[in-house]
Amino acid sequence: MEVGSGKAYTRIGEALKAARDGDTVRVHSGIYKEGNLIVNKRISLLGEGMPVIDGDRRFEVISVKADSVRISGLKVQHSGYATLDDPGGIKVYESSHVEIYDNWIYDNFFGIYLQYCSQCVVKNNRIEAFGKEEQEIGNGIHCWKSDSLQIIGNSVNGCRDGIYFEFVTHSIIWRNVVKH
Repeated sequence: MEVGSGKAYTRIGEALKAARDGDTVRVHSGIYKEGNLIVNKRISLLGEGMPVIDGDRRFEVISVKADSVRISGLKVQHSGYATLDDPGGIKVYESSHVEIYDNWIYDNFFGIYLQYCSQCVVKNNRIEAFGKEEQEIGNGIHCWKSDSLQIIGNSVNGCRDGIYFEFVTHSIIWRNVVKH
């Protein structure tokens, strides 16, 4: 499934609704402001030419609510800010075998957030945040009540805590760089 100007779909949300388990949704370069995108099927969401998915500082940008999802090649930016529900650039809910790699996670409250997840991989992502007050900034990679995660080769800059594990077991954190 192709998303972009002149493609079968012009909006990512339309392609996600039409997708079936096992499909690949390929998003071509451009800026997409569609509110909260919910991935609730076993799909691959892949960017071509680093398309920008923008939360307009109001929404969680991408919410993953399915197993075996791959997300790669996207610039995910400007999530909403809230201290009760912790919105993120990419937030994964109660899922397993999710792969998030080679993305640019830019200026979000939480960068990548995994909760109640298992056997997920977060690899080679660039995560940058710019909040000045604690209530404006979350963690770069936040993992909560999860098991068997691999957090590898990520670059995290400007977040409250770079990589944060709470109630996480049997997991690997390797070759990440965290600054500021």
